[in-house]
Amino acid sequence: MENVKNNNIVENAEQNFFEQTNKDYNEDAKEENKSIENNNIETDNGKDSKENKKEEQNKGENKEEHKDSKKKGKGIKDLTHNELLKEYEKILKENEKLKSTIHEKENIIQEKEKLIAEYLDKYKRSLAEMENLRKRTIIEKQESLKYANFNIISDLLIILDDFQRAIDSGKNGVSDINVYIQGIEMIERQFIDLMFKKYGVVKYGQKGDEFNPNLHHAMMMEEGDYEKEIIIELFRSGYMLHDRVIRPAQVKVGKPKN
Repeated sequence: MENVKNNNIVENAEQNFFEQTNKDYNEDAKEENKSIENNNIETDNGKDSKENKKEEQNKGENKEEHKDSKKKGKGIKDLTHNELLKEYEKILKENEKLKSTIHEKENIIQEKEKLIAEYLDKYKRSLAEMENLRKRTIIEKQESLKYANFNIISDLLIILDDFQRAIDSGKNGVSDINVYIQGIEMIERQFIDLMFKKYGVVKYGQKGDEFNPNLHHAMMMEEGDYEKEIIIELFRSGYMLHDRVIRPAQVKVGKPKN
């Protein structure tokens, strides 16, 4: 559409140029004809007076001045046919150059618009991928938290079954209490092995250990002949999961005398 528009502008300019040129030529021809008629009239009347000669001389001088002024600043009507053709060719060359420049600019604009569309498409795709990743991460996290204790609960159910059998056996009557106690101790060892070996739980808190306020909860304190603060009595064992305290040990602490 831009190329068609530019071609129409050029055609209209050319047409206006030729119309103005013809008009200027017609006006010049009329002026020349009037001048010739006036000269013929003056010749027929035979005016040879000094005043007429002076007027002719003044007219000649005015014509020369008029020609000089035309040379200094010529308009379209002052140009000769060859000069008009040269101007026309110059305008055509400039027009072709302008059309070429416009065409180049249009190509550059089209390339830029294509790049913009590509970048916008990539940006939208990246946003969509990030949103999908965020949603998947949330779902996976929720699923992980929801079933985080699945394995440990599954293992504890086995021990729960053993406790249930021991309870049923006690209700039916115990023929040998020692055998019954051994069965309970076996369930305890099974539970300890599960917690300590498989899941990394550590039991701590022994009599004689150095008191650590980060690990032990002092229930009582007693002054005596001690070199440092130590545990002199354990009320309840403490437990850790790897390097984190699950439950601090409850102890009685012996401390040196002041």
